[in-house]
Amino acid sequence: MSDQMTADPAGTTASVIRSVAPVRRRRGLDWAEFSRHWREEHAEIAKRLPGMVGYTQGHAIPEEQPARRPVSWEYDGVPLASFPDLAAIGTLRSHPDYRARAVPDEAEFTDRAGMAAVLLAHRFGEAPDPVAGGRTLMVFARTADLGEAAGRALIGALGAVPGADAALGHRWSAALDADPGLSPRGTADRPYDGLLEVWFPAAAPATGVARAVADDPALLPFEAFCLVVYENRVV
Repeated sequence: MSDQMTADPAGTTASVIRSVAPVRRRRGLDWAEFSRHWREEHAEIAKRLPGMVGYTQGHAIPEEQPARRPVSWEYDGVPLASFPDLAAIGTLRSHPDYRARAVPDEAEFTDRAGMAAVLLAHRFGEAPDPVAGGRTLMVFARTADLGEAAGRALIGALGAVPGADAALGHRWSAALDADPGLSPRGTADRPYDGLLEVWFPAAAPATGVARAVADDPALLPFEAFCLVVYENRVV
């Protein structure tokens, strides 16, 4: 997996903070309607909110996840909102449309009570340019090491999996010990401490690598869960 990539529109410098929150769809809602509502209706609300310099939706297509994945991996998507600093998060949260429109609309298609946003800071790597039909493997890891070493260890472990050499690039981000109110659960019960994103040109190799991790959890140096998503870049 190479570090030779181009930057994505949201930027990948250490000054950019991302709020990342794996989500499950609202009970009784099928995945297709969940994805449509998020992609079409919620995106229109989100793109009008101030403060964000980037907003990407990671839609986790059910049939592209490992068939034998653990229950802890069963998320339906991952929103990734990018901000230049903590003050910009406050700007978003204080806007009238955030509470009046964005939050109520989230409850229409997600299990909002189960959300646990984590603020992440970029450590190394950059996203490639979007590829039609491409997929992103997201590896959420629990580790006390929030520097580069944890990310390098994950990359090394995944690099030994057949199909990983098809990756177009990767990015490692680590948690910040800060939460200005975006997460209902705060930082006390953080579900993960780092995120490794690995971009593939198609679904098959991304799912293959995720399947290898599901079949052999000891493959990775840390407790982790994986999602295969397609990205919808809204902002």
